[in-house]
Amino acid sequence: MQKKPLLILVIVLVLSGALIAYFSMQKTVTLVINGESQTLATFAFTVGDFLEKQAVPLKAEDALNPPQDHWLREGESVQLEQAGQIFILADGEESILITSARKPADILAEADVPLSPEDQIYVDGELTTSQETLSYQPSHSMRVTRATSITLFVDGREQTFTSVEKTLAQALWGEGFRLREGDDLSPAPGTPLTGQPLQARLTPARELTIRLPGNTVRTLSTATTVGEALAGSGTALQGLDYSLPGESESIPEDGEIQVVRVREDIILEQEPIPYGLTFQSTNEVEIDSQKILNGGEYGVQARRIRVRYENGEEVSRNVEKEWVAKEPQPRVVGYGTKITVRTANTADGPIEYWRKITAYATSYSPCRSGTDECWHGTSSGKEVKKGVIAVIRSWYLYMQGMAVYIPGYGFATIEDVGGGVSGTHWVDLGYSDASYVPWSENVTVYFLTPVPPPENIMWVLE
Repeated sequence: MQKKPLLILVIVLVLSGALIAYFSMQKTVTLVINGESQTLATFAFTVGDFLEKQAVPLKAEDALNPPQDHWLREGESVQLEQAGQIFILADGEESILITSARKPADILAEADVPLSPEDQIYVDGELTTSQETLSYQPSHSMRVTRATSITLFVDGREQTFTSVEKTLAQALWGEGFRLREGDDLSPAPGTPLTGQPLQARLTPARELTIRLPGNTVRTLSTATTVGEALAGSGTALQGLDYSLPGESESIPEDGEIQVVRVREDIILEQEPIPYGLTFQSTNEVEIDSQKILNGGEYGVQARRIRVRYENGEEVSRNVEKEWVAKEPQPRVVGYGTKITVRTANTADGPIEYWRKITAYATSYSPCRSGTDECWHGTSSGKEVKKGVIAVIRSWYLYMQGMAVYIPGYGFATIEDVGGGVSGTHWVDLGYSDASYVPWSENVTVYFLTPVPPPENIMWVLE
């Protein structure tokens, strides 16, 4: 009795395995036909089987990639360019080509029709480039119009160009030659262009227009150069005058000659040279005072300028020479180096000082230094407390250790470096955290004797 359920289970497993194996043979393939793609699921093993299942017919001239016997893999792409019928007309002959090529250059090469860069290709009546990709159509018509190389001799000049026009007159018109009655063209204007090289000679009657400032002269001339034409018309160039085109050049095709009357003037220009500022020590002036020792004088910069006028209008201004006619003399400011020792009575008793300045005072302590940390030491190594003050670095380099007196604060020495306050003298008054007093006002700073040696004195305070 137990064998029957076991048999059913075996049958179910076998069928499940078969279904899994069957569906594992299915794959997804991208089919691209003439540039249009679609993604399909298939059980086909080869490219040929796949196309047959999709009812896609193949011709021998079709371009297929991969080939029909290629085994398909999951995710592969099958590219098919179907061949079309091309009706070709070239060099008076018609031919038919069945091909999968899409570019005219490839199609003509396959049809053994030579092609030069100047030739024109018309596909279904529309002008087309040789590298343009044609859309798939069951059939196209293609016509090749050959370019004819034309060598033209005009007034002793040779010009070679190519044209796809039907006649010589049309080709000359396309190159800007306007044939007029009386012009001599050989061969005749109606000569057909066949693609074979052609030589032609044109002798035009020359009508010239000479444009002068305020006047226009029209004349007929057989001259070959602009200079000859101007001389014959009585409008010769003089002095710096010039013509467009130049005198030695051939007369332009449009017969337009412009005469430009030129004159030049020389002018002199002067402009002041600002004087500089220098500082000089003087022992006739008290320290921290200044005196103008020399007021300074402006210099003079001179230029010789050539100004060019064409037809009365200024067109250029060139400096030919530039020189200093007079050197500037700097303003000399004397800064005082005279030191006088003075005394003063203060709330803390009499003091003797050699320098007195006004400064903006702030205050700090170890934990009120403007940062998130507490700094108990100064730049000189001393402890931050009352009697220790800070100045900006340039002052500190000269004043470290100097004794000062500040009313309301008392006696102190300069021992630390601070950031300063822009635009004013500044001192930062030290305190301990416990005795901190905030400051924000101008104070008088007395520098106490003894007077330091001259090399240790900052004569001009920043």
